[in-house]
Amino acid sequence: MKTSGSVLLFFTFIVFYGCTQNDAQREFEEQAFTFDDNITQTNGSGQIVEDNEDPDDWRTAPFFSGLVFVDPIFPNPVLTNDRLTLNILITGNDAVSGLRIYSYPGFSRPRVVYDDIRRPLPPGTISVSLNPLDLTPTPESAPGIYRLVVLDANENVITYGDVRIE
Repeated sequence: MKTSGSVLLFFTFIVFYGCTQNDAQREFEEQAFTFDDNITQTNGSGQIVEDNEDPDDWRTAPFFSGLVFVDPIFPNPVLTNDRLTLNILITGNDAVSGLRIYSYPGFSRPRVVYDDIRRPLPPGTISVSLNPLDLTPTPESAPGIYRLVVLDANENVITYGDVRIE
């Protein structure tokens, strides 16, 4: 009887923990598609400019906690003739399958700006270099704030953040 009680307790823990993780991931993904006008300001070497960090930007999703680490994109803000860099560290084997980055330019249709189809991605740092003009619907509409959302091949949000093009 003691064994069945332990099994029941373990099963209850797993079900509760799984629901909590799913709820936390779902909430994180909802936040990824809620737009604001804040950015984490970074210089050309990736350092956060003092007192200019948006605590909502570049967090790691609950599903990827401890497996993926993301540095804020840099430089931010960016000029149209510069390049953006996003460094994503994957710490484990089979931790992430594929990597796709979408740009959400205001209320326009999202654009795929990066796609890595490797499944799984190898452990280590993936350094993504982006042309700021690729984030925009047209070069003329470039100035503004763009939400970047990073997903895996299963369309789970890994991270997100905002970029301002000047």
